[in-house]
Amino acid sequence: MTDKKIVQKIILGGVIVKDNKVLVIQRSADEEAYPNLWEIPSGKKEPFEKSEDAVVREVKEETGLDVEVVMPISVFEFKVEKPDEIRDATQINFLVKLKGDQEVKISNEHQDFAWITKEEVKNYFSMSDEVRSVILRAFEILRK
Repeated sequence: MTDKKIVQKIILGGVIVKDNKVLVIQRSADEEAYPNLWEIPSGKKEPFEKSEDAVVREVKEETGLDVEVVMPISVFEFKVEKPDEIRDATQINFLVKLKGDQEVKISNEHQDFAWITKEEVKNYFSMSDEVRSVILRAFEILRK
């Protein structure tokens, strides 16, 4: 198997939709894991923190936006291999909505952001298949 320590993490992601577009943010070029990757706002759940509280907090930290949870929409797993450990991560994704009209203010963990349509998702080559799938799922839910 592996001699590295395996650390399990729970990640919460928020899909924010505004005017039929979803917010994506691009990781900084100097990020250790997945530099330059386009993603949805997401981050680690703190010990004993409720998942819905964690996604609201992470969206605020990474985008400056105040949101409220609408519903969970998907789950996927991924791993991050570090020199001394392997992170076995489960990401729970929520559809969230903005509280009022706000401007995006990305954190220093990110270098860019974009509001993209369903049709534009395919143009973001530096995006994981899992995140692309989550975004398309959100558009599917909203269409109903």
